[in-house]
Amino acid sequence: MAFINDIVINIANGARGLTQKSFRPVIFQAASGANYDKYIITELTDLVDLGIPSSSNVYKMAAAAFAQSPRPKDIMVVIASGTLENELPRSRTIDDNYYAVLIPERTKAAQQIAGDFALSNKKMFFGGSSDLTVLDSRNNKREAYLLHSTPENFPETAWVGKILPKQPGSATWKFQVLEGQIESGFTSTQLNTIRTNKGNALQEQKGQVFTNEGITTSGEYIDVTIGTDWVEDQLNIDLLSLFINNDKIAMDNTGIAQVTAVVRGVLKRAGDAGIIARATTEAELKKSDDKFYMYQVFSPRREDLATNDLATRNLKGITFVYYLAGAIHEVEVNGLITV
Repeated sequence: MAFINDIVINIANGARGLTQKSFRPVIFQAASGANYDKYIITELTDLVDLGIPSSSNVYKMAAAAFAQSPRPKDIMVVIASGTLENELPRSRTIDDNYYAVLIPERTKAAQQIAGDFALSNKKMFFGGSSDLTVLDSRNNKREAYLLHSTPENFPETAWVGKILPKQPGSATWKFQVLEGQIESGFTSTQLNTIRTNKGNALQEQKGQVFTNEGITTSGEYIDVTIGTDWVEDQLNIDLLSLFINNDKIAMDNTGIAQVTAVVRGVLKRAGDAGIIARATTEAELKKSDDKFYMYQVFSPRREDLATNDLATRNLKGITFVYYLAGAIHEVEVNGLITV
């Protein structure tokens, strides 16, 4: 039977989504006399269309990143007047939607300015230099240097281009083969100096060229810092979403359990991402809330909360611990030959 339907039903998801932290790389160039120009590029042809020639360092950096597999979905390019010291902080007020800072300048002074900026603003700076002294007196968990005898090939940009598109914290930055890059050209003595001073290089072994160390100038592993930033961001998103998408989360044991469940959910995802270690032994299972990943969340009961905190609606006392999955960076094998 034919009919005209006058009943229209639309069902919408009422949950409000929140913006996740962007782990996008930015190529930042301070150029005398330039305006503040910001572009989001997805292909090298985007730069050509903008009038940025293939001979420019900005183009070469983007090419190094886009040559990798996987490769960034997009890259922010900023060309600004003034000094790096002034323009990098100003960039956050214009568009803060980036994470990894890359600069074409190869001088020690410029790169250390960018490293200091990253530390103060919860970003990551990746530098490239042939000057091994760039590592002297540095101790910064938010900067990593890929030293190379020909830094104008921008190996650190290729490094970022390959690893940053992956799930944050899920991949080690050591043992990475970078398309279009050659070994660093340093002697064994120089490579050992770089390692001692908490730098990184491209080395060749058994016919393969790959990155070594995977560390920041503080000695922290790059994947640990990035993974920690991701966990923090996910906690912020999920907890804020809990409060926004509910009329009220009561300050009682049921509400406390809801908050605790959100924290556990984020840590479970961190386990799925390879950030948190799996629990396999009996001792490890005792450190696991879900009996799969090594994390524990501790929360108070309502009766444990201070009267003033109840009155001011301030839920305190939720803590957690998780155990890093880490990565194997060195292996020692001992054998015995007998008759």
